[in-house]
Amino acid sequence: MRISTALVTGAVIERLKTETETADTLVVGNRGLGGFAGLVVGSVGLGLAGYAGCPLVVVRRVLHEGSGEVVVGHDGSSYADPALEYAMEQAAARRARVRVLCASRYPIRAPHPAGYGPLPVGETAELGQRLAPWREKYPDIEVIETIVRGHPVPALAAASRGADLLVVGSRGLGGFTGLVLGSVSHGVLHRSRCPVAVVPTSWRPA
Repeated sequence: MRISTALVTGAVIERLKTETETADTLVVGNRGLGGFAGLVVGSVGLGLAGYAGCPLVVVRRVLHEGSGEVVVGHDGSSYADPALEYAMEQAAARRARVRVLCASRYPIRAPHPAGYGPLPVGETAELGQRLAPWREKYPDIEVIETIVRGHPVPALAAASRGADLLVVGSRGLGGFTGLVLGSVSHGVLHRSRCPVAVVPTSWRPA
């Protein structure tokens, strides 16, 4: 492994965006000093998360030991596939399982306090079909499917308490609309209890 350093002044965010064009991953803390003040919280961090050319990992203080689980938010569309693939790669490297949190398109009909409940039969089959190729590609990884009803932030935040990594896409549809850009991203980044990886829809593994 080769380690290099660089002292950057001026437009730090723009320089970081440029670095993401050739980097595999950009890693930042959730708080900073000097030029990195407010890097995640506020418009600067959101701009970086929305426009980085590679996965952005925001590392905050880890409050628990490793659990062997990577959580990924999935809206049931192909737009979420890059985030799912990143989660699979991370799980393979960590020898962990993957928990897929998928937003239901159905209205809430039962008082599940944490937003969890059984998937309708049709939606279960649809999600299973979408995840089938990933199970074939990563046969050694255990994949757990979990339904999310209502706002996704509380469910994702709750899942992060027992996760090593929380993965979300930089764009979303359905229940995960605006998952990274806007108030939902603020909620995930503020409330997550583990590192958060933001994966752009254009990302593909090297």
